[in-house]
Amino acid sequence: MRVQKTIVLGILVAASCVLFDSSALADTPHGGDCATATTVELNTEGRGSFAGTDDRAVYRIVLPRRGLLDVWTEPGNLDLSDVQLLDSSCNEVPGVGPGDSVVGNGYMRITVPHLNLKPAESVWTLDPGVYFLRFIPDPVDVFGDPFVFHTNYIPHYGHDFKTAETIAVPASMDGFLLYPQDREVFKFTLPDGAAIHAWTTGPTESAPLPSITLSAAQGAGANDVQLDDATGTGIRTSVLKPGEYYLFVEPRKPDVRDPFTLHIEFTNDPFPVRLQH
Repeated sequence: MRVQKTIVLGILVAASCVLFDSSALADTPHGGDCATATTVELNTEGRGSFAGTDDRAVYRIVLPRRGLLDVWTEPGNLDLSDVQLLDSSCNEVPGVGPGDSVVGNGYMRITVPHLNLKPAESVWTLDPGVYFLRFIPDPVDVFGDPFVFHTNYIPHYGHDFKTAETIAVPASMDGFLLYPQDREVFKFTLPDGAAIHAWTTGPTESAPLPSITLSAAQGAGANDVQLDDATGTGIRTSVLKPGEYYLFVEPRKPDVRDPFTLHIEFTNDPFPVRLQH
C-alpha cells in the first residue's frame, strides 16, 4: 500500500510539473492589429507565435512618463523577421529601430535612445503614452516556432529643448545619467526678472556630480548668464530677463554616471552681469 501511495504521489507531482511548465510556456495572447492588441506590462517577458506568414503579433504597452525602451528577443527563433514600434495612431515611430543598447547589454530589436547617422534624426527618449509592438513573421514560411520577447523601460527626463521637463522655481528633481552622451534637460519660465542658483547633490557626499549649464530659449546667450558657484557643483546667474530658460545636466566625465538631485532657487546674490540680447 505504501508503495502504491508513493507511485500515485509521484504521478501527481509529475503531472503538476507538466502543467506548470505548460502554463509557464503558454503564448501571450496577441491581436493582429492595433485595435485588437493585447496589453502587456513593461519590464516583463512574453511569448508569441505565428499562425502563418500573414499573421502579425501586436501588443500594446503604456509608458507612464517619458523614458527609454529596449525590446529584445531570445536567440534561436526561425519564424520572426522584424519588430516595429508603433505610436498610438498605429504608425511606425520614425528614427527608431534595432541596434546596440546604450543602457543594456547587446543587440536589441528596438532600442531608445536610437542614434542615427544624422544627429537630427536621433531619438533620445519616448513621450509618455500608448505604443504598440508589432512582431512580423518570415514572409516565406513559418514553423510554429515560438519567440520569447522582453521589454526594459526606464523613466528618464528629456534630452533637448523640445523634450525638456518643465519645472517651477524653486524645485528639487531626482535624476539619473545612464550613458556617456546622456543628459537631462529642465525648462523653467521667469515671469519677472530674477537671479537663479542651481546645483546638484548626490546620494553620498563623495559621489561624483554632473555638470550644469544654463541656456536661454533655443540656446541664445548661453555663456553670458552663468558662473560657477562657490561650491563648484552648480551655477548662479546674473539677473535674468523674463522668459524661458533651460538647465542641461550632463556627465562631468564619460565614465561618471550616477543618480543626482538637481536643486534650483532664486538668489539674492546674483552674478553681476546682465544677459544681453
